[in-house]
Amino acid sequence: MKPKKVNYQIEEPCHADWDQMKPEAQGRFCSSCSKTVVDFSAMSDFSIVNYLENNKHQSVCGRFAEDQLDKTYLLPKQNHSPFQFDLKAVALGLALSTFSAIPSQAQTSTLVEQHDSIQEPRVMIQGAVAMSYDHSNEKFVSGKIKLDGGHSGIIKITLVDGSSVELLSVTASKNNTFKIPLDWSKNPASIRISAPGYGSETIYFSNHQALGNLTVTLHERPMIKGKVVRQTN
Repeated sequence: MKPKKVNYQIEEPCHADWDQMKPEAQGRFCSSCSKTVVDFSAMSDFSIVNYLENNKHQSVCGRFAEDQLDKTYLLPKQNHSPFQFDLKAVALGLALSTFSAIPSQAQTSTLVEQHDSIQEPRVMIQGAVAMSYDHSNEKFVSGKIKLDGGHSGIIKITLVDGSSVELLSVTASKNNTFKIPLDWSKNPASIRISAPGYGSETIYFSNHQALGNLTVTLHERPMIKGKVVRQTN
């Protein structure tokens, strides 16, 4: 199975002065929005994905180099823990240190000509981080719908493309589950779920890491009952 991909964007860049913010362990504290701006600019790809995926249900403000946002990241497999990743890194480090400990006589000396160069400054961007997942290798969107009011009824699930055009509609099964095939040539982007007496919910694919086994709750719309009084001016 192909690894899942994710993009991180800052839709509305923050123009607060980074140098005026109070330094903290993970970045700096922004007094204008009263929260920590995490400094991702020096992090590895693994560290960026690890932090943002562990905090994907929270609003995260971050500071990135421009080239860090203009790329697609690979999500690690779920059965790979950060600890396992670190063990591989340690093993690689030990191998490299062992190689470097070999006496210099056993190595071929090579004269390397060095040139002075000026590194261009990286453009930094800071603001709230928005995630966008790639699902092009998934064949279905499926899940279960919960009705918080307890009343049963026909639940309609509509597949919608990126231009808000309805592609197809189905009804949920007796146990409120659904499974819809996905044709990515038609650019499916979301599903809209509705039922009589309940507020509708829209699930955008780009906001979810996986499209299988989604759980959606529909909330009952408040109703008012009583005698109708007609008033005229």
